[in-house]
Amino acid sequence: MSETCRKSSAPGLAAYLGTLFLGALNDNVSKLLAICFALASLETGRANAYLSLAGGCFILPYLLFSNIAGFLADRFSKKWVMVWTKVLEIVIMVSGWLLAMRGAVYALLGVLFVMGAQSAFFSPAKYGFLPETEPPERLSRANGLMQLCTFTAIILGGWLGGTLAARGNGLQPAFGFTFCIAIAVVGLLVSFGITRTPTGQPNLRYRPADPLTPHLRTLKELAHDKTLAYAVAGNAYFWFAGTVIQLILTTFATNTLHGDHMLVGQLQAVIALGIAAGCCLAGFLSRKSIAYGFVMPAGSVLGGLLILLAAIGTTRPVAMGLTLFVGLAAGFFELPLSTAMQQRSPQDRRGRYLAATNALDCLTMLAGCLYLYVLPALFRCGPRLSIAVLGALTLLVSLLLKSGLKAER
Repeated sequence: MSETCRKSSAPGLAAYLGTLFLGALNDNVSKLLAICFALASLETGRANAYLSLAGGCFILPYLLFSNIAGFLADRFSKKWVMVWTKVLEIVIMVSGWLLAMRGAVYALLGVLFVMGAQSAFFSPAKYGFLPETEPPERLSRANGLMQLCTFTAIILGGWLGGTLAARGNGLQPAFGFTFCIAIAVVGLLVSFGITRTPTGQPNLRYRPADPLTPHLRTLKELAHDKTLAYAVAGNAYFWFAGTVIQLILTTFATNTLHGDHMLVGQLQAVIALGIAAGCCLAGFLSRKSIAYGFVMPAGSVLGGLLILLAAIGTTRPVAMGLTLFVGLAAGFFELPLSTAMQQRSPQDRRGRYLAATNALDCLTMLAGCLYLYVLPALFRCGPRLSIAVLGALTLLVSLLLKSGLKAER
C-alpha cells in the first residue's frame, strides 16, 4: 500500500462511506417498495410466494456474477469499479420507476434481479478497498465504520421505505422510486471523491467458466488457512440468518403483531440499528487486532434472543426491544469474521477470494429463502416457530465456530 494512499485516505474514506451508505439506503428502500406493493396487491398465498421470489431474485446474481466481479476488482482500480456500478444504479432505478408507473408487480422482480447484479459487482471492490487504503492496525475500526454506515442506511431505508410504501396503502410505488433515482444520482457524485486505489493487475485475463467451478477452487485454496475458512463459514451463516430475519420480520409484523407497512419498516430499522451499533462497538473494542473472542459469546446470545423473541415477543414494545438486541449481538458476531476475511486474504488474490465468499454467502442466503418457503409449507408453522428454529441453529453454529477460532483468541 502506498504512503500517498494512506495520507489521503481521510476525505476519500468519507466519500467511500457515503457511497456505501447511499447504495445500501437505495437497496432497502426499493426492495421494501416492491415487497409492500406485492403484499398490498396480491392475495396472501401469492404474496408469500412473491416474498421468497423477491429474496431469491436479489440474491441469485451474487452466485451468477461474483466470478467476473472478483476479476474486475483485481484487474482494475477498485475505486472505478465502484463508480461505474453507481452509474448502473441510476439506470436500474429509472427502470423501476417506469415499471412501477405501469403497476407491473411481477416485472419488478426483474428490477430486483438487476439490483442484485449491481450489488454483486460492487461487493468485491467494496470489501477490497479498505485493506488497500487503511493500515492493518486501523482495519477493524474502519470495518466498524463501514458496517455502521451500511446498517444505518438499512435503518433509514426501512423507515423511509415503509413510509413511502404506506402512501396509498402500498399501491403507489412509483412515488417512492422517484426518491430512489435521486439517491442514486447523489451516490454517483459522492463516489468520485473515493480515495484512488492501484490500477490492479493489467495483465490479468478473464477466463470464462461456469458460475461455480472457479469459486469452488478458490474456496478449496483458502481452506488451507483454517482461521480464514472458519471466518468464511461463520460469515456465510450470518447472511443466512440475516436473510431469514429480514424477510420473516415482514410476516411477523403483520401476523403476530397485527401491524401495517409502517411497522414492517420500523422493525427492519430497529434490527439494523442494533447491527450497526454492534459492529461499531466491536470495531472500537477490538483496538488494533481482530477480536475473535467476540464470535462465540455473541452467537450464543443471538441464538438465545431469537428463541426469546419467538416465545415472548407478542407485543410491540417487547418485540422492538428484543429485535434491537438481536441486531446488537449479530453485529458483535459478524464484525470479527468480515475483518478476518479481508486481512487474511492474499493481496494479489483478494478480489477473487472475496468474490468466492460472496458466492458462498449467496448460496446461504438462497438457503434462507428456501427455509422460509419450506418450513411453513412442511410443518405448517408460523413466523414465531421459524424464528425459534433459527435461534437453535444459531446456538449450534456458535459451538462449531468456537473450536475453529480458538487458536486465534
